[in-house]
Amino acid sequence: MVIEVRGPHLYVGGLRAEDIADRFGTPLFAYDRETVEENYGKLVGSFTYENVEILYSCKANNNPGILSALRELGAGLDASSPWEVLLGVRLGFPRERILFTGVGVADEEMRFVRGELGVLVNVDSLPQLRRYGRMFPGTEVSIRINPGFGAGYHEFTTTGGLTKFGIDVSSASRALEIAGEHGLRVVGLHAHIGSGIFSVEPYARVARVLLELARKIPHVEFIDVGGGMGVPYRPGEGAFDHIGFGRTMSKIMEEYSRTLGNVKLRLEPGRFIVGNAGVLLTRVVDVKEVEVGGIRKVFAVVDSSVNHIPRAAMMGTYYEVVHASRAGAPAEVEVDVVGNL
Repeated sequence: MVIEVRGPHLYVGGLRAEDIADRFGTPLFAYDRETVEENYGKLVGSFTYENVEILYSCKANNNPGILSALRELGAGLDASSPWEVLLGVRLGFPRERILFTGVGVADEEMRFVRGELGVLVNVDSLPQLRRYGRMFPGTEVSIRINPGFGAGYHEFTTTGGLTKFGIDVSSASRALEIAGEHGLRVVGLHAHIGSGIFSVEPYARVARVLLELARKIPHVEFIDVGGGMGVPYRPGEGAFDHIGFGRTMSKIMEEYSRTLGNVKLRLEPGRFIVGNAGVLLTRVVDVKEVEVGGIRKVFAVVDSSVNHIPRAAMMGTYYEVVHASRAGAPAEVEVDVVGNL
């Protein structure tokens, strides 16, 4: 990671954080391209199975500079809104490397994504599959499967099991019947079970569920095990075992490829690629000391707030705070860092 403390200063990509803030103003998100590229390369390089494709999950960060860098590396795009699909197309991502996965998708959104932009739709429900079949009979489709279990660091980010996401695996046969009624070719099977996952085992389970289902479908081209690979937030926290992940998933894919053929494995990492690649630079604009009932607090008021890091308010997520101009200095006083909302 090229975000580091040198002497008293915080550096991002070899530049002093203070200099970046002075030049561009605050609040400001600053990202190091080298870290993005390094994270992408680590994941790609962990596989021995050759038919693997990374679809970067742009809901993690849709900064056009980051997207363009990943496109140049060969990544595709996991898009969860029609506008993310449009952004990907305009930035030059090949349409066949974009997958649109949404919940509560309206007909006009499918017309836009499939009809106008020519991007594959990953359907989330049986009713959506029926609507898609009536609109685009005889075309290709991908199906999102809920494998019946989820994982992740918080209940709000668990997307498998008893959730609104995907078609329950017990209804997969009915989904295939509906697809057949409309002449749809099911070319992909997808699952995403949560975010902030540090164990390899849930991904192995998902892959086996999708591959077993693929046995029942004549022309499946890919399975997609989603994303959600965890990244450490606190100092000393362990990292996701990407080497073990690549080794395990390669073994599973090679095992099934003996009977299924060379099925592509798709992954949708987002935070794993960008989570440690950037910082939010914000200035202290006021300091307030408050004492009530003998209890004293000091508030450092900054020019940012929960609109820039909503997860802190929604889920109590921890973020490391660094005094960028005195990063190497010992702490002198405990303060509450607060914003303007």
